[in-house]
Amino acid sequence: MENSQNHAHTPAESDGQNAHAPKAHADASTDSSVVPQITQKQAKRINAPARNMIISMLAMVAILIPVLWLMPQPDKNHPYRPQVNLSQVAAESTQQAGFPVAAPQLESWHYNYARWTGNTPDNIPYFKSGQVTSKNHFIELIQAKDTNPTWVAQQVDKAPKQGTESIGGVEWEVRSATSKKNNEKVYSYVAQVPHGNGETTTVILTGTADPAEFAQLADATVAYMKAPTMTTSPGASNTSNIS
Repeated sequence: MENSQNHAHTPAESDGQNAHAPKAHADASTDSSVVPQITQKQAKRINAPARNMIISMLAMVAILIPVLWLMPQPDKNHPYRPQVNLSQVAAESTQQAGFPVAAPQLESWHYNYARWTGNTPDNIPYFKSGQVTSKNHFIELIQAKDTNPTWVAQQVDKAPKQGTESIGGVEWEVRSATSKKNNEKVYSYVAQVPHGNGETTTVILTGTADPAEFAQLADATVAYMKAPTMTTSPGASNTSNIS
């Protein structure tokens, strides 16, 4: 009898335990949905790095603005001109070349470089100079002796012949092509220009100037080569432009 009563209460006790189980699960669910709260001081500490970065950037900008404002601005009316000692370079190049190099000077034009190149793979040394015209265009002058058609074609980037033009009593071959770099028209004037002792050198004028400017330089080159003046070094030897 005692055993029977004990067994009769067992299911009830089991049911009671099971009845509490859903409540425990609900409590666990409630606990997991709680959002942690932070204090105002903690929030300030979290936001401090971002705020400091913004302050640092603003301070840097404030420092840079006066510096940029005070920096000298380039003069568009008087652009920078490299200092080229044309007399010195032309005289030294003439001594190296064995012929007078062409160094004409035109009003309102200026040289931005001039040099002699003696060591070349094809054994054709040459003089080269660059001039900026009065219209701010650019023309290169290349001069050598004992040249050949292949060498000339290389210097003018294989531009096709367009015709001939007589300038300064010399016949110039005119070539032109469109530059692959900037789509500009590039002209090349090629001639055998005589100098004082009756010999000639190959002179190539090439660049993006207009034909009238090429004619100016071609005429000045022929005139200069008839009576070259920069054949004797005016000062101490300086071979910085000789290679």
